[in-house]
Amino acid sequence: MARIMRTLPLHLYAAFVLMIGFASCAKDTQEVAQDTGILPATCGSNGARVQASIDGSPYCSNAQVIATGDEGTVIVTGVDLLGSTLIVQADSLAIGAQPITDANNGLLYMQSGTPYVMMAGDPGTLTITAVDTIAHVLQASFSANLHNEMSGATRNVQGNVDVVYTVGQ
Repeated sequence: MARIMRTLPLHLYAAFVLMIGFASCAKDTQEVAQDTGILPATCGSNGARVQASIDGSPYCSNAQVIATGDEGTVIVTGVDLLGSTLIVQADSLAIGAQPITDANNGLLYMQSGTPYVMMAGDPGTLTITAVDTIAHVLQASFSANLHNEMSGATRNVQGNVDVVYTVGQ
């Protein structure tokens, strides 16, 4: 280091030290966006929220939330800033706990193009806590272990949705 200091002009050495200092204090991009008001400090808002814990790490659909349905089903799609996608499907709008299986209801997580899906014999739970078919409101929580069929990797996903869904014509 002493040899490098002797060959670098003093102003370049000072710039190098400042860059290291700034890099060590840099905040995560999402934190900066929240601090400046570009992104809210909370995940979504009432009627437009998909949030989860995936293997213990927080997930928030802060890029896009889309919910569509009809008189008996709702599909909610949430996308985060990195493009990871979480899809929750309610095949019945009955209040209470319902199984999520490979055939009933649905839960899909896509991370970097890698899909994690329900596997037969390892059901999850979708609990609908509120539904209003006139105002098109769905509030529910979900919990499941999702599997990647190619790698065998598993993701534990627990979360909730609070959406106003559109009804297709």
